[in-house]
Amino acid sequence: MESQKINILEDGTFVLPDELKESLKNTPELWMAWNEDLIVINRKSLEKSQEPLSQTERIQRFFASADKLSQFNEVAAISEDEIQAEIEAYRSEKRTNKREGV
Repeated sequence: MESQKINILEDGTFVLPDELKESLKNTPELWMAWNEDLIVINRKSLEKSQEPLSQTERIQRFFASADKLSQFNEVAAISEDEIQAEIEAYRSEKRTNKREGV
């Protein structure tokens, strides 16, 4: 995966590098998702955007996209043991709150 600064003109037009323009020649549309800190642009071919996907395929694509996005994460990935410890801490806190009537 490559990363490069892209300038945006006053009218909102993106100025893409020539290499990226060339790779988008046969791409009929792009899909964008964004929040305050991140913009994700997903390339979809006409064939892919029209074919129905099974739930399994959607889940696989979701995790594949998450794996690609994790490359931008500056924080080390959390391990399964750390996840389990967080779950246990949450459950313990919830039990304590329930006993105390909170």
